[in-house]
Amino acid sequence: MNAPFFKYALFGDEMSLVVAFVIGIGFGFFLERAGFGNARLLAAQFYFRDLRVLKVMFTAIITAMVGAYLLGRLGLLDLSLVYLTPTFLVPQIAGGLILGAGFIIGGYCPGTSCVSAATGRIDGMVYLAGMIGGLLGFAEVYPSIERFTKITAMGQITLARQFHLSYGFLVFAVVLMAFGAFVMAELAEKFIGGKEPGPGALLEPVRTFTPVRRFAVVLTGLGVVALFAGSPYRSALAQVDTKQLALDALRAADQVTADQLADWLVEGRNDYLLVDVRDAQSFAAYHIPGAVNLPLSGLNHDFAQRNERVVFYSDNAIHTAQAWFLIRSLGFPSVYILAGGLETWQEAVLYPRAPAAGAAPKDQIDFAKRMAVAKFFGGSARGATSEVANPVAPVLPKLAPPSPTAPAPDNAQPAKKKKKEGC
Repeated sequence: MNAPFFKYALFGDEMSLVVAFVIGIGFGFFLERAGFGNARLLAAQFYFRDLRVLKVMFTAIITAMVGAYLLGRLGLLDLSLVYLTPTFLVPQIAGGLILGAGFIIGGYCPGTSCVSAATGRIDGMVYLAGMIGGLLGFAEVYPSIERFTKITAMGQITLARQFHLSYGFLVFAVVLMAFGAFVMAELAEKFIGGKEPGPGALLEPVRTFTPVRRFAVVLTGLGVVALFAGSPYRSALAQVDTKQLALDALRAADQVTADQLADWLVEGRNDYLLVDVRDAQSFAAYHIPGAVNLPLSGLNHDFAQRNERVVFYSDNAIHTAQAWFLIRSLGFPSVYILAGGLETWQEAVLYPRAPAAGAAPKDQIDFAKRMAVAKFFGGSARGATSEVANPVAPVLPKLAPPSPTAPAPDNAQPAKKKKKEGC
């Protein structure tokens, strides 16, 4: 699962690379410290001689699971904003088996091979080279197996929803399973690997309350709390922070200009959901490329994942504002409207007006760009005082050309915003 920090513009494009680099270095550091950069240690788990990989992974899982659950239950973390990878049961089982076979044969998984290669191990470099080759090969055969990769689609599911279990019960069960696995792993290391439980083991042959045992008791206690604490997800009932909504509307932080949206579409960005709230007939007559049609009556708390970045538009400013207010009140944190709606899209993108004769070179360069964008969307440029020249959209149904006397759209840029996993 992924937290939507980048999408909500907590940092920009350049800073995102820095953040990703720092996170990657930190992740690699802890993997190496845990011994995951050594193929011998990784392979030892398959022979039950050294099961530190299982212990480290289970420790990370239960710590994150209990922590995320309690933070969500206390209202400090909105779990509905965390992206869940969709489940495609059969393809993912097949992929898991292939990954597992590669892990056993090569001694590494993708992440640990990078750590090993970064620390100068030759086997890690060879494995990494093989992994890159495999990726290239997969890209070549993917068109032939694409249909297979999409069968048994189950959507974004969780065990609790699928089997009608309480989230607290699931947390408690996983904690017990983890500590049971720790005990079994230490017994396997003792009787198969000949490794006596030492400092840091649950079965360490001392009667003192060691830090590991204290950690186990604390996590088990938190698991018991979770068992009776209820769901960590927030209620679907609308909660309106009128002050925050008013501030967002006042500083136009909730708006995307037509030029911005056109740039996103040309760039092929998929980090937002574009929603047309008009009726189906109007949508069929013309809609902005990539938009989905969802009238106001279809907007509710589950119309999209709450970590979506949503942009609404219409030819009616009132309907767009109503959609924005409704979805913001339902707890969606990243909701915007197309400033000026379809009218401004038509004026600024489909049929931009040429600058007057003798305009500054900067204006002429800007118009050349806008003319290319208009052509991309099937529109055409207007002269400074003329009608639209050849307003024919080759793919999309065309909008009626604007009047040559229509006022120029206001292209004032609002505060620059954010990025989505898919439309």
